[in-house]
Amino acid sequence: MRGRVRICSRSAGLALCMAGVTAAYAQSATAPAGSTESMQGMDGAKKLMQQQVAWEFSSTPGAKLIAKERSRTKGEQGTVVRYDLVTEGLPHDQHYTLLFWPLNGPVKPVEGGISLTDDGRLICTGKTKADCAPSRPDANPVIDMALTAAKGEAKRFGVISDDQKWKALATVVAFPMIGADDGCSLEALRVTPDAQAVMIRGKGFPPNAVLAMTSDSAGEVATGSWQVSEKGDLISLVMPEVRGKTEGKTTVRVKAPACAPQVSFEWGKSSYHFE
Repeated sequence: MRGRVRICSRSAGLALCMAGVTAAYAQSATAPAGSTESMQGMDGAKKLMQQQVAWEFSSTPGAKLIAKERSRTKGEQGTVVRYDLVTEGLPHDQHYTLLFWPLNGPVKPVEGGISLTDDGRLICTGKTKADCAPSRPDANPVIDMALTAAKGEAKRFGVISDDQKWKALATVVAFPMIGADDGCSLEALRVTPDAQAVMIRGKGFPPNAVLAMTSDSAGEVATGSWQVSEKGDLISLVMPEVRGKTEGKTTVRVKAPACAPQVSFEWGKSSYHFE
């Protein structure tokens, strides 16, 4: 299983994290396929990238789910990054289901019957049959998240109310791949686990500009132009595989009048490993 995510009570050790599904996922929630198998060429890769972008803008207006990094612990199987989860703008008279969307699969429910504390944290009170319960009687019922990830891997998660009227979605990148130059930046995000497709996000460029880009993928060089939005951002898709090669390194560079950032990433099966 790639990119493990564990949902834990605050005082529990990693071995005592909550596991399994305790409530059915509401099918009307945002539910992209998100699997490597569903990606068929450029069109499939574009669809997955568009779903990632849409995820970040699909929360109920005014609602937020914020992941606040609390700690990093290096282990034999990678660095475990732990986050506190805090919501804003969601009603407190609802039960919620916590969702997770991995790179290599569909959106999955992680825990149902969740309530919100006065300050917006997720909690399993165990007060009624409708409430989720802590992993053990002496555990803190507040839920946090512990995960491992590869470089450039987005972890996407959210909460949706049982009446399906409220949702707050979020994305965290524990180990970003970013290159910056004079106020401009490029970030590479995996669209598929082995980086067969990668989303490039840029910030800080001249609004509405058309900029020259160059990519060097294992010695195969391509050039083109990318359109910048009115906000100075850009989003584009790179599929770095080269005929006759199963892995390699790609460097993408964008040149603007005042900056020329570049970002590099590895692709192929050996490129995916926990940091």
